[in-house]
Amino acid sequence: MGRRFSKRKNAPPRKERDPNEVYAEVKKENEQMEEYYKAQNIMSEEEWPTFWNHLKVTLPTTFRITGTRSHAVEIRDTVKNAFVPHLSNISVDGTVADPPRPLAWYPDDLGWHYDVPRTLLKKSPEYAKFHQFLVAETEVGNISRQEAVSMIPPLLLDVQPQHWVMDMCAAPGSKTAQIIEMVHANEQHQVVPSGLILANDADYRRSHMLIHQTKRLQSPCLMVTNHDASMMPSLKLAPNKSGEVIPFEFDRVLADVPCSGDATLRKNPMVWTKWTHGGAMGLHQTQVTILQRGVQMLKVGGRIVYSTCSFNPMENEAVVAEMLNRANGSLELVDVSHELPLLKRRPGLSSWKMFTKEGQVVEKFEDVPADAKGRFYPSMWAPANAGELHLERCLRVYPHLQDTGGFFVAVLKKTAPFVVPNPGRAAAADAAAEAAEAAAAATAASSAAATPASEDMSEVKEDTQEDTQEEEEEKAATGDKHKLDSPAGSDNTETAAAKKPRLSRAERFGAPGPKEEPFLFLDADNADVQLFSKFYGLDEKFPKDQFLVRSEGEKNKTIYFVSEAVKSILQSEEIHRLKVVNTGVRTFIRQDSNSPTECSFRVHSEGIALMRQFVSTARVMAVQLKEVLTLLQSPYPKISEFPEPIQQKLTDLQTGCCIFEFDPELEENKDQPNPRWEGQGLTGFVKGKLVFPVWKAQVSFNMLLNKQERRSLAMRLGVDCVDAPHVVEGGAKGTVAKAAAAAAAAVEAETESAEATPEEDSTMPEATEQA
Repeated sequence: MGRRFSKRKNAPPRKERDPNEVYAEVKKENEQMEEYYKAQNIMSEEEWPTFWNHLKVTLPTTFRITGTRSHAVEIRDTVKNAFVPHLSNISVDGTVADPPRPLAWYPDDLGWHYDVPRTLLKKSPEYAKFHQFLVAETEVGNISRQEAVSMIPPLLLDVQPQHWVMDMCAAPGSKTAQIIEMVHANEQHQVVPSGLILANDADYRRSHMLIHQTKRLQSPCLMVTNHDASMMPSLKLAPNKSGEVIPFEFDRVLADVPCSGDATLRKNPMVWTKWTHGGAMGLHQTQVTILQRGVQMLKVGGRIVYSTCSFNPMENEAVVAEMLNRANGSLELVDVSHELPLLKRRPGLSSWKMFTKEGQVVEKFEDVPADAKGRFYPSMWAPANAGELHLERCLRVYPHLQDTGGFFVAVLKKTAPFVVPNPGRAAAADAAAEAAEAAAAATAASSAAATPASEDMSEVKEDTQEDTQEEEEEKAATGDKHKLDSPAGSDNTETAAAKKPRLSRAERFGAPGPKEEPFLFLDADNADVQLFSKFYGLDEKFPKDQFLVRSEGEKNKTIYFVSEAVKSILQSEEIHRLKVVNTGVRTFIRQDSNSPTECSFRVHSEGIALMRQFVSTARVMAVQLKEVLTLLQSPYPKISEFPEPIQQKLTDLQTGCCIFEFDPELEENKDQPNPRWEGQGLTGFVKGKLVFPVWKAQVSFNMLLNKQERRSLAMRLGVDCVDAPHVVEGGAKGTVAKAAAAAAAAVEAETESAEATPEEDSTMPEATEQA
């Protein structure tokens, strides 16, 4: 596991929490907020009590089944057929709960929710088994804990496999995962989707949470970046294989922007105590500029979805109305009333009221006191043409409608090229930004040349990032008070500029973080590429020129694979403008071994599903359940421990990595009852084909899966397993791996290290799964 970020220098010692401390229950009342939203007329007086009381009820647990279509259906059927029938009418100490049930509006029953008291989870054997299943599948990423309303925006994007999609404010990554699944929806054999997913976040650490969240899906079409979303750079891309230069534009854009979050009351009770009239003021202009940049980078005919977890029209309809008016006819709100027909929603507002921070109504911008105008923008008020903008096409989701959180969604279509308001000022700003970027790049290059790459410097960089990060978090908590350019005619621009000068693009271009390692492509005739291509029999159709490495050493250790779309971006002459944090699927890793082997590269578990489609059968072996269980239940099973019929085949295998393939449909005794899971066959919950990498030493084998993956597989098969002593989490070089490990720790998802046992085969190499 990578080293955690250092503490901020001179920071006060963290107060240890008393485990016996009882927190005072939050009083779920806020008179100011209640009066504010009643004044906004967001619903009828008759409906208000139901809505308001529902905000005080704890949110149910929701989860989404992830992965490719066939894999997700397998997990769904396991939940539906193996668990739900046993979770009905269960009573513990007089407490009864409804069994888990699918979200009515989520396609294919892949979204679920349940509301079970802790007493049931602890005391009911049936719920304990279900909880064990959820934990195991969540650890390996087959199930994702995600709030129900958070699942809506990606569904309304209407993503197709060929689409280029940008998620502008992507962390922690649950929506990005949905988009990845949509791009890979076809599951065509030997086809890498032509689509692209660019997942961005302004916070460097949170961008690494994205990497962790999307790790299970392992898409070669994914690229994670770290930029201020309102300043996403434009690039001139490298020509593709057909010689075409595809513009750096997107078919779909998701702008799930930072917001005050007052619609999350059911899961964040502290909102009750912290809500104020001014909570959304500092975010309005930031939201407008993010949405505008998204529209600029959207293709004509493309769709952009704007969303917040806020009830406040200042963050919702006001932002959409301002964007529609700036677009001057090149943007329109899409009527999505026919999409997700079972999702209950309310129409957007066409009128709303503006309040000062003191709670006083202000009818128009001109009525704002002169000393307060720096905090307001004309776009915060409903425009005169609000009735013509079809704001009723926006979606407002309220908690009492289907027992969810609150959310706002607007779907817009770009119908013509978008012209930025104040083009003269924008051109001057771009020219200044180019000069600032060039100067910053020159400074960084000279600094890097003069600084040795050492662990000490890494600590210094992380300390600096920690300081900056805390400042950014404080800024985010209080609202961004720095005002960007207002539309022409706003008379508050001078006041705002006098209070705080506009930061340069170089200063605001991306959150500070460690310098990333380069992305270096390998030629198809590279010696390493030739070596593993021959050893594994890579198909001639496989694009061997899309492998890359992240270090400039003589000995390549980890080989990544990316899609053609990602490659076109990485090979752009202007790639220095884009801060890429991570991309590519780890497909091959150099394996140090005491045993002589023809190929020192093994197939990485993250790339096994992709590579299995393209490798020959020379290094693939079909196995039965007995062989899988042998690998799970013994740390280094010797050939003599496997069933006799397969021993000779295993002996004949050349030393090195091979792929084991298990098809439950071909299992000889599949109809026998499972020892642990009632009503299931011998293979338990494993219904689809499994492929996994195995290392063959001179006399023994090792399943190259990490601890979580082994436990999940064993649980689904209904057996116990030993942990993987030779699959060590951590050990990756560079700040990317360290930051990813730190971010994973923050969301309680670190992987663990395992020690080698004394009984290991002395010829068995250590297989390191990098964090």
